[in-house]
Amino acid sequence: MSGPESPPPNRWRLRAWGLAVAASTLLLMIATEPQLSIVFDEGYTLGREARIRDWFRALRDPERFAATWQPPGREMIEKDRYPAPRPDQIRTRAQLFDKDVLAWFWPFAREEPHGHPPFYAIVGLAGDFLTPSWQLLPRARLGPMLLFSLTAGALWSFIASQWGRWAATLAAGAWILQPNLFANGHYATVDAILASLWVLALIAFAKAVLPRTTTGIESRSPKWGWVILFGLLAGWAADSKLTGWFLPLPFLAWTVIARSRRGFLTLLVGGLIGGLTLYAFNPSWWNDPIDGVRRFLESNLTRGRTIPIPVLFLGQVYDTPRDSLPWYNTLAWTLFVTPVGFLALAIVGAGQAVRRVRSQPFGFLAVLHWSFLLALRAMPHTPGHDGVRQFLPAFGMLAVVAGLGAAALLERFGRWGKLIVASALVEGAISLALIMPVPLSYFSPIIGGLPGAAKLGLEPTYFWDALTGEAIDWLNEHTPPNQRVGFVSYPTSWLYLHDSGRLKPDVLPDPRRPCAWFVIQNRPGVLESWDRDLIANGHPAYVVSKWGVPLVWIYPYHERESTLPGQASATQ
Repeated sequence: MSGPESPPPNRWRLRAWGLAVAASTLLLMIATEPQLSIVFDEGYTLGREARIRDWFRALRDPERFAATWQPPGREMIEKDRYPAPRPDQIRTRAQLFDKDVLAWFWPFAREEPHGHPPFYAIVGLAGDFLTPSWQLLPRARLGPMLLFSLTAGALWSFIASQWGRWAATLAAGAWILQPNLFANGHYATVDAILASLWVLALIAFAKAVLPRTTTGIESRSPKWGWVILFGLLAGWAADSKLTGWFLPLPFLAWTVIARSRRGFLTLLVGGLIGGLTLYAFNPSWWNDPIDGVRRFLESNLTRGRTIPIPVLFLGQVYDTPRDSLPWYNTLAWTLFVTPVGFLALAIVGAGQAVRRVRSQPFGFLAVLHWSFLLALRAMPHTPGHDGVRQFLPAFGMLAVVAGLGAAALLERFGRWGKLIVASALVEGAISLALIMPVPLSYFSPIIGGLPGAAKLGLEPTYFWDALTGEAIDWLNEHTPPNQRVGFVSYPTSWLYLHDSGRLKPDVLPDPRRPCAWFVIQNRPGVLESWDRDLIANGHPAYVVSKWGVPLVWIYPYHERESTLPGQASATQ
């Protein structure tokens, strides 16, 4: 990861401290993982990872695998036009690279519902090697948690080498203790992985291009070890989500403004490495790379036709991405969900970076990325659902810039600056501790926390993370034998809960089994009129709430039937 020159001993000490930060973060993530319920997208991730896992098993011994191969009858993955291969189609390694066989085992980067590329799922397989005895969900979460933790350590080491340990601790704290980053950092989903890759790419680019003192360009050539790492990170980011394809643009803008030869070389060579990485980690494109890219872009740029998702924002429902959220939505969301101290220090850091563009080019680069990510999600007809999840990397940039703000306060106010930094860290830690086990429902005290957000017309929850362990235990205890549970929406995560034994009542629609309960999460943007009637007039048997705001209701199913238009739906 380093350039060609050997770092002095003090830099080795900083890296050792960075590893300690990473290890401590990982321990925290592992300790808190059982508190966080499975969320909407994780069931689909588990289904896709199961197919990749089978492909690698087949690759080791195709003939033996084919002899026992039976296509799965029920999967945690959406069906599409590709049928499962027959045993006679996977008996050799050459057959496993057939276009249709790869398309089934690698359901990524094509038409919806398989629009995302596969790198996030590859990261999720890390648990198969590191903790094979763990249950499926925590095993799939280990890879994302490990990457999140390594990013915390890398961020600490880099900021410490430039601005000192207090600034580094603040930056790492703003990364770890931001409730949305902390929550998503656990999940077997794509967004925190993309955020981690974005922060790491920023550090790698800076290491490749900028001198350690950030006072000027030392030589005409970049540090090639860091260039290679930058290219890998950029390729992995593009191989996680369409948003990752835009990662080079802020670097390019900075390079043009700074007229940096090293920046141009880093982008040129790193871009070539990134392109090769994108294809190397995307087997579904290997047989048809040009059409694969076309299908991926068409799928992701036409989501208004394929996957419109309504969202409640400041009291109004927007059918995104067909409708556009207000232009200021990302600025408002940043205010809504960032602990006050971290936000204040980020504002200070941004001002400092603008004032010291020439003497501190890294600060300007970080602010450029932060601004770009806010602007990208604020563009017309971009997906605006799920709170800040769609622009989560922006909060990684906020953490970096907050570290610069901490450095500025320490430089100017000394001991008082340390007090401000410590106060911000304490606020972040307390905020996270108080909002657990539903950190995605954190809102800043500036708007009155979660109760204030509900009054403002924001969605209190959206990802089914509020179906807590206590709520599942209640369903297990109070559902009669041979009866099932219905949900207002049906992610395949419920299949995992049932198949793993965590949720004992069945969840599949079955006319032979009456439904005992109907479960609704407090996501007003997607609710139908009869669901709102049930909330307004029904009598829930169980409620998950936080600070007086309901997040999940469990109603007797007969009350649900009474609100349906016409006869009760047999599919619930």
